[in-house]
Amino acid sequence: MTEARGTKLAPRSARFAPCLVGGEREQSPSTTINLLNKILTRLLSDPDSVEPFELVLSHIMEMTDARSGAIFVSTESGRQLVQLAVVGDDDRSRWLRVIRQSHLFSSLDTPEGPRIVSDATDPDSSVVVQSFSQGISGIGLLLLRVESSEIPVSRKTLESFTEYLSGVIESARCARMKLRSAQSEERAAIARELHDSLAQSISYLKVKVSLLQDTLRKRTDSIPDIEKTLQEVRSTLSTADLQLRELITTFRLTMRGRTFSQALEDSIEEFERRSSIAFDLDNRLKAGRLTVSDEMQLLLILREALCNVVRHSHASLCWVSVRVRDDGAILMRVEDNGIGVQLALQDGEHHHGLIIMQERARALGGTFRIEDRIGGGTRLNVYCPGTDDSGFNAIVD
Repeated sequence: MTEARGTKLAPRSARFAPCLVGGEREQSPSTTINLLNKILTRLLSDPDSVEPFELVLSHIMEMTDARSGAIFVSTESGRQLVQLAVVGDDDRSRWLRVIRQSHLFSSLDTPEGPRIVSDATDPDSSVVVQSFSQGISGIGLLLLRVESSEIPVSRKTLESFTEYLSGVIESARCARMKLRSAQSEERAAIARELHDSLAQSISYLKVKVSLLQDTLRKRTDSIPDIEKTLQEVRSTLSTADLQLRELITTFRLTMRGRTFSQALEDSIEEFERRSSIAFDLDNRLKAGRLTVSDEMQLLLILREALCNVVRHSHASLCWVSVRVRDDGAILMRVEDNGIGVQLALQDGEHHHGLIIMQERARALGGTFRIEDRIGGGTRLNVYCPGTDDSGFNAIVD
């Protein structure tokens, strides 16, 4: 059974009820209502949680007498699958073998009808496969291990299960979008407060210190120690002013529902306009991999790094890359072809930005390293731990 079909999402209020019955085995209304309540409550409290999908999968397994099950969906690019939920004795690696050996994803462009495949590692069982559309784009796979060589329920029932899954996935996506929108509005309010209060005060202090320095220079009996102290105060105020304005800019970059990818591109374009340096961005981090808070920290590190490149590197080229390593860790790298970190640190300025970047990397649970680049210039690496426990890690090329 390989008839292609497209799944059109029903209105949200109608997505759940038909598929909870399952056709062959009915459940009481109270059981259905309790399950819906658990799913919706969890989605609202934590849109990134895998628990709603585990609840859905457990319910489907109960209706089909499946021993274990898994749900996978494709990424936005369509080139990878990510795991949403796994329930039962089979782990992710075993499901991966089934997917690869049976070519369940590589040739899948549109949803297909249910089919059953064998697993050489467990000849006494079979795997039921039902593909489905998820959201407005992308393909998903529902996998069920059963003690039979036949599909235990009708095609209509399996399709109702996957329509149910599509509804939960869409609800989770909408909940995440609403959460991100609310957080963006909150950051915008913070940015306004910072600009209208603290930023203005720092600017005023900078002007007053400059006036005081001019007055001391005109006096023949000016005290060198006072001049030195004022210079340090002015330098500190300048650094604080720059950092504050960078913070305000970063808050504004993530407003109006823009994604982390868009914020990266906006930052690169901004620094390219502010300098004669040619920037290149290679971002391979899929949407939703990081929390909003982690996105903010990584963006702040990047902007501080780009600021250092523009101010100190004397470079003509700068390369920025963000990618996921084989171990699941996220690596952000900023490289330039300038004078190198050792010479840049000898300019006599206070490099508070390096300390701040280190602190932000630690806040992410990661590490920060800056070094001279082979061939000339500077290389900055920021490592963030992977998010395997979230269930949204890439697993199939």
